[in-house]
Amino acid sequence: MAPRRVSQGDTVSHSRRHLEINVLEAARQRIAHTFDAASKVSVSFSGGKDSTVLLHLAMEEAIRRGRRVGVLFVDLEAQYRHTIDHVARCYERYADHIDPYWLSLPLNLRNAVSVYEPQWTCWDPERRESWVRPHHPLAIHEIDRFSWFRPRMEFEELVPLFAD
Repeated sequence: MAPRRVSQGDTVSHSRRHLEINVLEAARQRIAHTFDAASKVSVSFSGGKDSTVLLHLAMEEAIRRGRRVGVLFVDLEAQYRHTIDHVARCYERYADHIDPYWLSLPLNLRNAVSVYEPQWTCWDPERRESWVRPHHPLAIHEIDRFSWFRPRMEFEELVPLFAD
């Protein structure tokens, strides 16, 4: 395939290999391969559409194999109520097949609504009166629960440390 022109004179080369299966079957094969290769499988779950599809596909394979899956949801305190409700329903749906990790820990996050505070800390124990809502009953919120956790660390630091 010839390079396709994009904006300002940049070019992008597309080399695609078409498979004889659809996207759903390809995803199922990749997930099955993950279960074949790993003794422990975890899913990072945001409650959005993409991670919800991944969760359902991973759980389909886990249940078929009689395996458990670690499910990590990082509760950033100010998510939409419908997202929190959806995450809770998914945790309930798969309760017998998951190791749930609903983390509600004080993390530094970018704040795009203030030029005075470019970061804010979700679940800040020093500003409890300002919390958007209380911890969910499933939430792990004890700061000393994980030896690697440091209050006010960045979200991007937390996920790889959790995986390790």
